[in-house]
Amino acid sequence: MNRKYLIPALASVLILSMIFSSSMPLVAAVTRPVIGPKLDVVTIPEDDQKREKGIIVLGRDGYGFEKGYQPGFDFLSQHKLLVSYNGRPLWWRIGEAGLVVTCNVLEKDKVNPVDDKFGKSTKQFPEENLKTTLIDVSDKFKCKPRWKTPADMPGWYESVGVLDVYYLGPILPTMIADHILVVQVALVLGRTVIVGTDIQDICVLGWSMAHNIRKITLPDGGDRYYYTWDDPLGPFVSCEEAALEQRAYLGVRIEGVLN
Repeated sequence: MNRKYLIPALASVLILSMIFSSSMPLVAAVTRPVIGPKLDVVTIPEDDQKREKGIIVLGRDGYGFEKGYQPGFDFLSQHKLLVSYNGRPLWWRIGEAGLVVTCNVLEKDKVNPVDDKFGKSTKQFPEENLKTTLIDVSDKFKCKPRWKTPADMPGWYESVGVLDVYYLGPILPTMIADHILVVQVALVLGRTVIVGTDIQDICVLGWSMAHNIRKITLPDGGDRYYYTWDDPLGPFVSCEEAALEQRAYLGVRIEGVLN
């Protein structure tokens, strides 16, 4: 190679190498992920351990439903709960702030995308006949954690227990649906807030489709019962399919939407 071309070429390589060598630490410092402390939250549904779902039964009349019907209602969904930090449960004194548990509940519905008034399709692709929409229904549920109180440590809580999820909403056919339960737990340490999250299923049914029922008298002084069944979901392996069947039986059709 001609020397008059070789020297400028070498100089360019040296300049580029100096630029990259000086800028790489800065780039690495900017793009390096920051891993902060977090809580590990584990929830396990107890209502239907075979399908791993929480179950709530509204107690609507489904007499004559061909897939099965049993009377009764159950507005409580129960879940085991474990919160740990660096692999160990947390401890705090009774009366202190402790852990703060927040629940968000989203209702899953199926809708049909339809053409607008100008005939323009709102589907993202031709095969999109159904799509899933999410509705925040957190105001219709209430979560109550029940923490362990060790016998050998009176006056203390340990972050192992159960989470009771109560349904407080209306007894309407439109509430029959598959729901997403998001459980967020926060721990405040000075000015630092450490958070962890887990997700679970809650199936809200209009009625139980089990084969048998048991009524347990409650000791509250009134004529009240706790209803329990062998298999509220009956022949269905999916809450969504069961909800669509029950909604259709009660006259709730799949809604058409423009977007």
